[in-house]
Amino acid sequence: MSVSENPYTLDPFDNFCAISGHQTLFLDGKLYITPGFARVYISPGVNRTASSPWIRVIDLSSSFSLDQTRSVSSVLPTSIIPVDIPNVQVPAFWFDSFSSSIIYAQGVPTVEGGVIRDPSLRSFGSRGKSWIGNYDSRNQSFAPWEEVDTPFNEQRGLASSFRKVFDPVKRKGYIYGGSVQPDDGSTRTPNRQLLTYDAATMIWTNGTTEPGVFDTFGTAIPYRAPRGELLSLIFGGRLNDAQLDMDTIYIHDTESNTWHRQRTNGPMPNGRQHFCATTITSADNSSTQIIMYGGFASGSRAYSDIFALSLPSFTWTRLEASSPDSLPGPSSRLQPTCNIINNHILAVFGGRNLADGDTARCDNNQNALFMYDLNEREWIMNYNSSNKAVYRVPEDVYKAIGGNEFGGATLNAPPNGFDTPQLAELFGAEASPTLPVESDTSETGSSGTNRRSPNIGAIAGGIVGGIIIIAAIVIVCLWRRRRSTLRLYDSSPDGLPSRPGIQEPHNGVEDEPLPIAERNQQRSTLFRGG
Repeated sequence: MSVSENPYTLDPFDNFCAISGHQTLFLDGKLYITPGFARVYISPGVNRTASSPWIRVIDLSSSFSLDQTRSVSSVLPTSIIPVDIPNVQVPAFWFDSFSSSIIYAQGVPTVEGGVIRDPSLRSFGSRGKSWIGNYDSRNQSFAPWEEVDTPFNEQRGLASSFRKVFDPVKRKGYIYGGSVQPDDGSTRTPNRQLLTYDAATMIWTNGTTEPGVFDTFGTAIPYRAPRGELLSLIFGGRLNDAQLDMDTIYIHDTESNTWHRQRTNGPMPNGRQHFCATTITSADNSSTQIIMYGGFASGSRAYSDIFALSLPSFTWTRLEASSPDSLPGPSSRLQPTCNIINNHILAVFGGRNLADGDTARCDNNQNALFMYDLNEREWIMNYNSSNKAVYRVPEDVYKAIGGNEFGGATLNAPPNGFDTPQLAELFGAEASPTLPVESDTSETGSSGTNRRSPNIGAIAGGIVGGIIIIAAIVIVCLWRRRRSTLRLYDSSPDGLPSRPGIQEPHNGVEDEPLPIAERNQQRSTLFRGG
């Protein structure tokens, strides 16, 4: 493509230094990466602020060395992704399997930085509009992405928050808290908002977050309750302008639209924001671990550790105290993304490297992908695409929750019980593990002899067996009743425990690293979340 034909002034890989505020989606062996705030490489020791207006793709169906990520990377062409797709940070980026399409919506305008050659094609999104990319799983290809009407009554501007989940069963997406960029470009304001997107009707609605105002920089993790409810587990960042401690998880039951909070246990991480987290489940489904990497705390302290929060016991376990400062490790990063790939690998992409200062080190050639093997407990340099081994629960985790590397967790509730009866019901409805059913190999006897003689042994066996079954049912019922009683925990009248899990308010700089674009693109201000 000649310079005159190229709509961009920079190359997505030659000029790559760092990206943050992006979102990722792992689909059919490929990692898709949205636009975001970027630092772009100009020359050795020189980089500047700009945008990353591409949908990047990393093909994880091939093996490669992580210092050669560019060899398996590409961007979706302009025939698929128009140049004027919104150039935003922290968008909603969801896959709806029912319609086989990606939903790209909301997000805060970023600093464009002259990356798009034609100023008339520089877009930062519009109220009541979203982008849809229809996907063909048979050949892993997209139809051209289109802007569509997604009505949102009384929307004042585009919303952004890292606290987002999508329910593929109900086909609904949820955005918690964060802030809204008014259309007139005025100062962003924090919001006590709970935005809901219905993929079936393509309509947005707005509610409120009952606990208060969640800022932009924590997370929300989807968790499927035993009875099928989609629960959003919300933690990190700030609530009502106070740093949230990791001893409390806020829970939104999307089915009933009710709120709860649950105290955690175990050696917990320090309060932080700008981290990433994702989930992985044991082979027998007896426990789920929320894997959390890194983050940025009060006092400008950066972390490169890894923690696991096990459910349903809400038990924290530290897996790594820190990560290497260079490949294969990611060092400490601001706003990376996390995905589980190949069943047992934590894939961390992007985030601004904080070693030696913000983006003092560039991830040249987009070598911004890092992989932590949860089975081997190490950061790896060489990725083997054929290694799709089943996830093994880390030893430190199963020592805390019982069982072994393949599951069998015995701690199926917090040690001191759930904080509300409603939570005990939500998390305690899971049935006992199902034992394999053996085939009936007993002899039935001859049908041609002793027709008049009753089979005394069979009758006696049937009576005894019936008595045993009835006794077993009674015992199980009594056990379940006692177990449920033990799980209940006294709560305040509003259904929430009286002690909020927050620390003292802070005035650190960790909420100020996201420049956003003014509408006229003449200057930028710091992205301050609510």
